[in-house]
Amino acid sequence: MENKTPKFDTILDKMLECLVPHYRVCKWSGLHQYCEGEFNITKEDIEFLKILRAPAPNYCPTCRRMNRHAFVNNINLYKRVNSAPGKNNNTISFVPPVSKFIVYDLESYKNNFDPYLYGTFYDESKSFIDQFYDLRLKVPQPAIIRDPSNINSEYSINGRDLKNGYYVSGGWRSENVWYSNLVTDSRNVMDIYASHFIENSYELTSCEKCYNCQYSYFSDNCINSMFMYDCNNCQDCFGCVNLRNKSNCIFNNQYSKEEYKESILKINLNSKKVLSDLNDKFWKFVKTQPVRAERHESVNNVSGVNISNSRNCHDVIDCVNTEHVLHCDQIVGHRDSMDASVTGGSERLYNTIAVGSKSSNVKFSFASKFITESEFVINCRNVNNCFACIGLENKNYCIFNRQYEKDEYYKELDKIKTNLLINGEYGDFLPFKFSTFAYNGSLADISFPIDKEGIEKVSAIWQPETETNAIGMEMIEPENIPDTIEEVSDDILQKALICEKTRRPFRIIESELEFYKIHNIPLPRVHQIKRIKDRYKYVGNLKAYSNNCELCSKKINTFYIKEDGWKLYCDECYKREVL
Repeated sequence: MENKTPKFDTILDKMLECLVPHYRVCKWSGLHQYCEGEFNITKEDIEFLKILRAPAPNYCPTCRRMNRHAFVNNINLYKRVNSAPGKNNNTISFVPPVSKFIVYDLESYKNNFDPYLYGTFYDESKSFIDQFYDLRLKVPQPAIIRDPSNINSEYSINGRDLKNGYYVSGGWRSENVWYSNLVTDSRNVMDIYASHFIENSYELTSCEKCYNCQYSYFSDNCINSMFMYDCNNCQDCFGCVNLRNKSNCIFNNQYSKEEYKESILKINLNSKKVLSDLNDKFWKFVKTQPVRAERHESVNNVSGVNISNSRNCHDVIDCVNTEHVLHCDQIVGHRDSMDASVTGGSERLYNTIAVGSKSSNVKFSFASKFITESEFVINCRNVNNCFACIGLENKNYCIFNRQYEKDEYYKELDKIKTNLLINGEYGDFLPFKFSTFAYNGSLADISFPIDKEGIEKVSAIWQPETETNAIGMEMIEPENIPDTIEEVSDDILQKALICEKTRRPFRIIESELEFYKIHNIPLPRVHQIKRIKDRYKYVGNLKAYSNNCELCSKKINTFYIKEDGWKLYCDECYKREVL
């Protein structure tokens, strides 16, 4: 097989030959509370590094995750200046106003943007990262990423075939969705996270095939039920945990059909105060019951949390139909990768986030699809053999957005990668400053929250709170928000509610109010963005903790913190003792 980068490969081969398991100090040691400080380069790490052709990382696994998560925006939207030629307006964008990047509205980016105008040459006398960042500052950034199949979903990110989506990130084949993330094949739902085939439901997390359910978590195939945790195939149940194939149960106690209806009718479920008290009672009850600490299904040789139909996966969070990966999270149908996040259907990725859709052999890249044999690519689609490129589509053999002939490309590539390796600039993911998003407007703010001072220490950007769309409106304090939806008139649409947690004002839109009225749901007292962020706590804010099973003492990984009062069972004990 022809060696296309001989100088680089010779140096890297020598480095990898000498690489043995050892400890090293993370470059961010002491900069924030999550850093592991001294971390181990393991035998498994070295195995992947040899396959993926990269030197050992300089940052601990936790800091590497934190870095990647800062390149994902879960739902934060802003109004910022549209810099497209001929435009002088504000546009809806997931790029925060504080960002230095040039932003085009989506239509202008697709129709009037030529990324090759910014092509440049690599200067080996200068830092590669500095040169690449200079290109990043010059190449326009799309205001938002949204599939053209989406209808009436201006305030949405990503997804496909989404109709009537409002503040939705990752809505696929769904209709009438509000304030939700990762929703598939669902209709008439609000405040949903990581759930599929849901209809006429409110406040669900990690549920599947549920109808007319509210306040439910890790529950599947449930109908007309409320306050459910880890239940399956239940109908007309309330406040239940760990039930299977049950009907007419209240806090795990069996009732007759008539008794159940009479008991539920006595509860004023239209009252926000009553619901708040029931919510407290429900979570206290949940913590008296065993919980599945690992949440694995059909796995072989895995470690991490929430893994299914996968094998040979380690230090993984949220993984489905995947094989042979390490230090990864939120991946579906993946294989042979290390330090990859938010991806699917791809292989041989290293240090990437939001790179997927049949991508292969990609490193140090983000926000790109259908990528092969490429490194350091940003906002690219369908490119092969490209290096340090931004915004390209349907191209091969490009470096710094400049086209090369094939032989010329590999010659220049060998020179650049060799210099990077010698200078110690090759092997780690891109710095925070390359992210489209502010740290406190990214997924990292959920999984690894730090204050403004900490964000500045790691050279990320902080987005100050932006102006609301409620200026000049009558403000309603939390204690003055009506207790039931029956007390709410349409003039609420011209008022603003004060969030009881953040004090940030927020508004109710017309379609949202209609949903509350149809389902007899009281008005929320928490800002929409805060609700979306808080929903991640049910999946441990995408972090894993080491603990022990309460029954067999087996060491387990879990997103539950035992000190919070959970009864943690490993999967084997849970299935034996509970199911």
